[in-house]
Amino acid sequence: MSWQAYIDDSLVGSGHMHSAAILGLADGSYWAYGGTYIPQPEEVAHILKIFKEPSLLQSGGVTIAGVKFIGLRGDADHIIFKKGGAGGCAYKSNQAIVLGVYGDPSGENAMLSKDANAVAVNPADCNATVQRIADYLKSLQY
Repeated sequence: MSWQAYIDDSLVGSGHMHSAAILGLADGSYWAYGGTYIPQPEEVAHILKIFKEPSLLQSGGVTIAGVKFIGLRGDADHIIFKKGGAGGCAYKSNQAIVLGVYGDPSGENAMLSKDANAVAVNPADCNATVQRIADYLKSLQY
């Protein structure tokens, strides 16, 4: 399976998030991504720092595509962040960070959106899906 297939089929394709990325743990390189909320290189660098020093999550939060999210909790293996009805998580595997974002951080309610395809997402479903992919990559030594 290609890296992009993990995004298209298993992450964004799950319906539990609208944006996802798989990033290299060593250098922050983009292995695959999809959606509208993809972290920019300087944002990826900050996320990598959070995994090394989890206290940065509480003090500085996480920025994805220029949108600042509040850090809810995290440790050396995962981080959870939120802004209004939106949020996301990132999990570390042996060689990668798997990241997913759900909801609309602009504050608009997805259920009231004019987009007929918009659906509300359970944050726990996004979290479980991202964690499952990270755990699977760990099992493959990635």
